Amino acid sequence: MDTIPEMDDATILRLLDFERQTVADTGVTLERTPCVVRAIGLKSSWNGIVYSRFSPSETETIVNAEIQYFTQLNRDFEWKVYSHDEPPDLLSQLRNRAFRVGEEESLMFSDLRELPPILMAPPPKGVTVVPVSNEQSIADFLFLESAIWSCEPSKTREHLLSTLNDPLQRNLGFVAYSNRKPIGFGRVTASPHSQFSGLWGGSVLPDFRGRGVYRALLSARIQHVLQYDSIRYLRVDALPTSRPILEKYGFKVVASTWPAEWPPAPVKC
Repeated sequence: MDTIPEMDDATILRLLDFERQTVADTGVTLERTPCVVRAIGLKSSWNGIVYSRFSPSETETIVNAEIQYFTQLNRDFEWKVYSHDEPPDLLSQLRNRAFRVGEEESLMFSDLRELPPILMAPPPKGVTVVPVSNEQSIADFLFLESAIWSCEPSKTREHLLSTLNDPLQRNLGFVAYSNRKPIGFGRVTASPHSQFSGLWGGSVLPDFRGRGVYRALLSARIQHVLQYDSIRYLRVDALPTSRPILEKYGFKVVASTWPAEWPPAPVKC
């Protein structure tokens, strides 16, 4: 696999675009068409469109075709829209078609070789961060997801359960505890076939913010990623609340992403 001498925005986006089309997450099969790349998971897990590029004149036809395709499978799906995708008005077209478009997220990257030393520091006193490894830690993870995001957990359980049977731990959840109380959570995806590791869903209960717990969750996930020789970059789709924290640790914004869900439904995790 080609390597990159330095973190150049345009180059790293091209590499990410290539992997969006060629590298599947754990338990997911990629289906490539001339215009989109679908990610097809287990029936109860996440399904979506992870890459799209077509002309504006084709938008209506292609969007309708994808709705029909997933409807025939009896699955909901997420169209993951990136700010540099084509056509440029794809997001507004999906919104007009009644997709439920989520909040804008900052696509951020950090080079593993340039991490600040503080991200390798131990957790704050009284805080422990452990990987999800059993039913109790799954329950703690789901509790935090619901409590912090005020949403109904939907597919996270399947993701976490699949990890328990994956010796490579390519999709791994972490829970932060204070005196055995679950106070924060996050997830990391990694693959020996990718140069990117994804950090997902990191968040902390309001009463425990500002105490270094978010940083401890970052540190634990980064330590996990370091076992993969192929991975050079960390990527995060950061909400506005997380972006300033990540920028403090050297993460750089290179684009934006939006989740567009079909069918439009109540908020789920």
